[in-house]
Amino acid sequence: MAKLQKQKNSNSEGKRPKAGKRAYVRKTVLGNGLTVLTEKMAHVRSVSFGVFLNGGSRHEGEAQHGLSHFIEHALFKGTTRRTAAQIASESDVLGGNFDAFTGRDVVGYSNHVLDEHLPVAFELTADLVTSPAFDETELDKERNVILEEIKMTEDTPDDIVYDIFYESFYPGHPLGRPILGTPDTLSTFNSARVRAFYEESYRPERMIIAAAGNLEHDHLVELASEYFAGMEGGSGRLELERPDFSAPITPRHKPDLEQSHLVLGFPSPSAVSEDRYIVDLLTLILGGGMSSRLFQSVREERGLVYSIDASISAYIDCGFLSIYAGASTEQLGETIEAIMREIERIKTEPVGADELERNKNQLKTSFRLDQESSSSRMSWLAVNEMHFGRYIPPEEVIEQFEVVTPEGLLRIANQIFQPDKLALTVLGNLDGFSIDRSQLYC
Repeated sequence: MAKLQKQKNSNSEGKRPKAGKRAYVRKTVLGNGLTVLTEKMAHVRSVSFGVFLNGGSRHEGEAQHGLSHFIEHALFKGTTRRTAAQIASESDVLGGNFDAFTGRDVVGYSNHVLDEHLPVAFELTADLVTSPAFDETELDKERNVILEEIKMTEDTPDDIVYDIFYESFYPGHPLGRPILGTPDTLSTFNSARVRAFYEESYRPERMIIAAAGNLEHDHLVELASEYFAGMEGGSGRLELERPDFSAPITPRHKPDLEQSHLVLGFPSPSAVSEDRYIVDLLTLILGGGMSSRLFQSVREERGLVYSIDASISAYIDCGFLSIYAGASTEQLGETIEAIMREIERIKTEPVGADELERNKNQLKTSFRLDQESSSSRMSWLAVNEMHFGRYIPPEEVIEQFEVVTPEGLLRIANQIFQPDKLALTVLGNLDGFSIDRSQLYC
């Protein structure tokens, strides 16, 4: 069993609870640097747990483009003890939900099972993460699967337009590259290259095991110590190169599309900014739901689009606020003009008390409902640890939403929505469509 160190039970402030109060969130750091986080939910009969790697596609070199996602797939293709078929069979027998994902800054392997199945499910997940076989034949099969995944994405224009936007917004930086890689880079991923990148990336000091549900913290620490003790720790420090953003107008002609798609974006505060709660609220007011300004103005009042929304893509050192819409090419110009007018309005007119309170209630309700899911709480533990090194209790989040003011929204709106920092990507049958920066004033 690995030596334990820095063991800490935490309440909402990351300190020991006062006498008489029970700590539901606990944290332990193993001797090799791996972090174990749990939240006890005694009212459920299940456990959600995951292994999260602090690192994703933004940490790849140009020749490694797509390797993080490729390894995520490859881990399911067999270990030194199990074949791919055995992994699938044992997972299905548990009847849970075994899944994985690759993002630009994190890779995750998660499972949701009955509490009584935690030891078996954890051993299966640990075997997959710590003992991959990287068999050349299986890698070739999975390469073909990912090539099909790339083709599927290319047939989904609302995905393609965001890939193009990322590439133009973060030119020459790994954040600007598609997570899946390209056929050219995939063709170079043999067993030796895959294993080398795996050993470089999958280090215990860069990994978090997070769990929420009906479990005991000490039991999960014992499981983590048993199955991850063989992973040797090191410095593991991630060196992040903060990207420079660009603000181009990027039209992409795709004549076979019936509808044109646009993404309009501005640089915005990072995921760890003190202004992140104001940004969340601003985004919701602008385009976060059916009562949002963009939905009501551009769709309901003017009938220009079927789909329109605003969203935040935030990383630890940067981020952007984007607006997506799908419209006919003939109505693209009018759609963009309507969007710009709503942006101008939110920069110049304070949000009224009723609208502010309604959106605060929507955010708080959505957040509270999300917290009823053990999977969401598991993810919340991991994200908070990666971004802040501490647990942020739901009460603190609610309090931060409550104190947002119209003046704060105006300040952030004017900070974000600067015309010279606006990037626009348009994808579709663009015959007859043209736009210049003079039409993007706000």
